[in-house]
Amino acid sequence: MKKIINLLLISFIAACLTACWSEDIPEAGAARHQVTDLTATPGDEEVLLAWSLPEGWNPTDFIVYYTDADSETVTLRTGGEMNCTVGGLVNDTQYTFYVQAVYGKLVSNYVAAVGRPATTRFPVTDLTVDAGDSFVSLAWTKPATTVLSYTLSYYNEDTPDNVEQQTLDKDATSVTLDKLINDKNYYFSLTANYEKGASEPATAKAMPTLAIPYILDRDKAAKNQPITFSFNTEDYPTATDVKWTFPGDVVKEGTVVKYGLGTVGTQTVKLNATIDGNARSWTLEVEIREYVIYSTDWAQDGSNYNGFKGTCPVFSPDGKTVYIITFNKVSALYAFDVVTGNEKWRYLPTSKSGSYNMLTVNPVTGDIYYGTTSAGQFYAITPEGELKWIFSEAGSMKSAAPAVNANGTVVYICDALGKAFAIDAASGQKKWQFSAGDAGRGLLVNGSELLIGTQTDAFFVNIETGEQIAKVTLGCEMSDITGFAVNSDKTLAYFGGRNGYIGAVNIKTHEAIKSLVVEKDNPNLLYEPVVAPNGSVFAGSKNGSVYNVKGDLSAVNWEYVHTGSSLANAFNYSHPCVDSENRFYITSGQTSNTTYIFDASGNVVDSWTYESGDNNQKQMGGNNYLDGVIYSAFIGGSSKNGVFVGKYVGGERASSWSTHGGDICGSCCVK
Repeated sequence: MKKIINLLLISFIAACLTACWSEDIPEAGAARHQVTDLTATPGDEEVLLAWSLPEGWNPTDFIVYYTDADSETVTLRTGGEMNCTVGGLVNDTQYTFYVQAVYGKLVSNYVAAVGRPATTRFPVTDLTVDAGDSFVSLAWTKPATTVLSYTLSYYNEDTPDNVEQQTLDKDATSVTLDKLINDKNYYFSLTANYEKGASEPATAKAMPTLAIPYILDRDKAAKNQPITFSFNTEDYPTATDVKWTFPGDVVKEGTVVKYGLGTVGTQTVKLNATIDGNARSWTLEVEIREYVIYSTDWAQDGSNYNGFKGTCPVFSPDGKTVYIITFNKVSALYAFDVVTGNEKWRYLPTSKSGSYNMLTVNPVTGDIYYGTTSAGQFYAITPEGELKWIFSEAGSMKSAAPAVNANGTVVYICDALGKAFAIDAASGQKKWQFSAGDAGRGLLVNGSELLIGTQTDAFFVNIETGEQIAKVTLGCEMSDITGFAVNSDKTLAYFGGRNGYIGAVNIKTHEAIKSLVVEKDNPNLLYEPVVAPNGSVFAGSKNGSVYNVKGDLSAVNWEYVHTGSSLANAFNYSHPCVDSENRFYITSGQTSNTTYIFDASGNVVDSWTYESGDNNQKQMGGNNYLDGVIYSAFIGGSSKNGVFVGKYVGGERASSWSTHGGDICGSCCVK
């Protein structure tokens, strides 16, 4: 039966090819041996087919056919040769080739092979450019031995239609162009020429000049993020009338200016100066993107989405890297460059688990610490993204953020079972263990003491020995996986409470102070507060309101009610921020997100939504703030991953606020 089907298929194919052939096509008849060992070797716009036949079989010809890019069937005869080069193909397109042996007026079954032609016209690599007084030098690495020559094209920014062109020898790896006009950008394009044509061009830009007249602290920035433009007074000491002209004819005068550009894309800035009585001008370019960081690319477990829950971003000690950890099935750690916005690395644990634990960075070594909801998975990761150690004695870390002592030698944790540990930061070995009896909800290192907050109690423990110094019954119940915030004189540690309370404990006298109920109607959980430079305390609640209260917890200064489509869980697990001008930053969570900036009196300075109308993007965690940028992480939903975004908003970070942000590392340590 199988033989009959094959013969019918061959007859059908032969019939289909009749329209493409001008000669008679042999018909399938008695079985004839098909070709064997058919191979398809890809080349540049071609594929080499080769095959064989067992000894004793002597076909008179071979038929090769395939379907081209226009869906037309192309047929070839080889004249009896057992190979065929099929040319005129489209690179990077997969083709299926069929070969049949012809025996007089009969043909064998077909044999198929797949080939994908690919270019061997490799472009120039490692193109570098150097500029000096009236010249530019280019250098590159030869891409292939089959290069026949190079074509160099270039033009001056003032005359883009006047393109100069040179042909360079195949063995050339550098060229110098002289007699160029100083202080003008030149654009270069270098292609490698091959037998079948030219490669893709490698491009570069350079400005010949006596000395580069300007210095930028960055040439890539986010929308409205200031760039520092500095004139090179060292090489041009006699320069006067230095002016910078920005898009929209905005002019700034001076040798050093700061300016943020509000339009996304490549932006042109003109620099003018008078040097030795002569007017000079230069053109420079900067790249502007919408956000400092914007990413949704997270490791997933099968079809499960991923995002961020119960956590907030933290920074490396030098402030150049921001870290965040995903929560759903794969608790991966991500590091982003705050200048470029690019992901630097990611760490994926070998064991899969969720994570509701906040990150903490060692302010001395730069190591990053976090736990997962599974027991035995507390990680220390190096600043390069490598595993340093795993601490396996703790239970689930759906609990307080880790804390680090001031000299970076010891890490402190308290798990969901109330087991607290001191861990050697270098080796990951346990130094001591303490039982708090209930899930850790906040940790704070204060000199020689460790403060452990649970739902109803606060424990003061010697950081060297783990011995209990004092136990304090709190004035209200503490919310879960929250933390403490410390006032400016380092006496009070505030916390978010259950049932509508904000509480505090005196870390000098080891006494609880009278807590303040801010919600009498529909009371809910408040989370980690922040302390403003003016001494007021700010926190968000799951009931949809934010509150600003007096530092002695005697009264509420003001309340703002979120007006989103759903108030339930509106500020769940929120960790707000505050700046040096007493402005507060917080993001609502359900069912869509709104980020607010409040002034000291409770007025909304600004508000916005990421991905407006997308109910999957909601926040169940917190923000962080550095160098005028607010970093926010969203949970996502079943249809898409959560967003991690950094938006430039201006302002300066406050020097004192929540202990998880009291330093940019979130070390939970009073400095």
